[in-house]
Amino acid sequence: MSTQGKSVADRVMASVGGWLATHVELIFRIARNTLPILVVKYKGKRFALVTRFDDVAEVLGRPNVFDVIYAPKIRVIMDGDNIFLGMRDVEQATRDKTTMRMTAPRVEAMTRVKPEVTALAEAVVAKAASAGRVDLAMELTQDVTTRFFGKYFGTPGPDVKTLSDQARLLFQYMFADMADDPALDARARPVAAALRAYVEGAIAERKNARGIHDDILERCLQFQDLGLPGMDDRGIRNNMIGLIVGAMPQAPMLIPQLFDILLDRPRELAAAQAAARADDDVAVSRYVFEASRYYPLTPGLFRDATEDYRLAAGTWRSRTIPAGTRVMAATRSAMFDGRRVPKPSSFRVDRPDYTYMHFGAGMHECFGLYMNREMVPAICKAVLKRPGLRRAAGDAGRLKMDSIFPMSLVVEFDS
Repeated sequence: MSTQGKSVADRVMASVGGWLATHVELIFRIARNTLPILVVKYKGKRFALVTRFDDVAEVLGRPNVFDVIYAPKIRVIMDGDNIFLGMRDVEQATRDKTTMRMTAPRVEAMTRVKPEVTALAEAVVAKAASAGRVDLAMELTQDVTTRFFGKYFGTPGPDVKTLSDQARLLFQYMFADMADDPALDARARPVAAALRAYVEGAIAERKNARGIHDDILERCLQFQDLGLPGMDDRGIRNNMIGLIVGAMPQAPMLIPQLFDILLDRPRELAAAQAAARADDDVAVSRYVFEASRYYPLTPGLFRDATEDYRLAAGTWRSRTIPAGTRVMAATRSAMFDGRRVPKPSSFRVDRPDYTYMHFGAGMHECFGLYMNREMVPAICKAVLKRPGLRRAAGDAGRLKMDSIFPMSLVVEFDS
């Protein structure tokens, strides 16, 4: 982005921001050990960076003190409405999340998500076998996740590319647009309107074809038949869009980046491949999510302080976070905090699950947590089973990003 016409302060901040983005682990390490709760003021606004495991967990565990920041963007996407993702710890949030959880029960992560995703991923990799190479981003992960979720949700979209492009853009708008970029807002609004129209059409069409499908949309309509609150057509539309936007981009963000880590670690890659060929799915998952620790979905989760709050009270590092402060709870930093994560600089597959914050924590822990725990390793396993797995030569074998999204990483394997 050009800095022409910007103030000296803005130019300095842009330069610092660019440097920080490429040295994030160094910054987090310094912050954890010197200023673990850093509060600064810029242009009249306060910002806080929280980097230690315990403090990040405290922020995420206080949803009515540190409020999620998504509601304004959600209201744009939903034409004025909010969903549980953008709510504080209030009755409606509990009600709606509970109802939607019943449409996607945890047991289906094993009985439906895992086998169906496995079949889709194996088919893509098998098709690519004659060429001996596959793009882990668009060709594999984006295709598999969009096809699976489209069927499971009951909203396959006009086509795979259109639906995945819509979800990716709106995910960026909702979760990553901290600067409220007007250009991104202008792009997001018509895409949101198109997605609303599509989902509304899918609901109307499904009402004329009841009892044929077993998917989340059909289950929402069954709850509507029972008169459950929040299950009118508009409520169903909003929650279905929330699933599409919130869930579809996650595995495509994680998988190319975790392979980027594994491909540079021959010993760990070989062990992960051995586990995949032995159908040791528990071990595959451990390799996958340990690799993801280095590049999780996001380096941190943003919250707004709704009141003055003393964080890490009773310790030397305690600080008062003033009301109105924008807080970054640095989950990536927390997963490298040696006070709670043993030998954080080492690649280890014996870590307990509670040391990971891939999908957040507390009230706003990712709704798709259980699905992702099965989906991500299943897709990875289809690739890991291939002999001679390696980066493609040249530029194709390097991870290419567009903002927060991996767009290409080609691997080769023996046919």
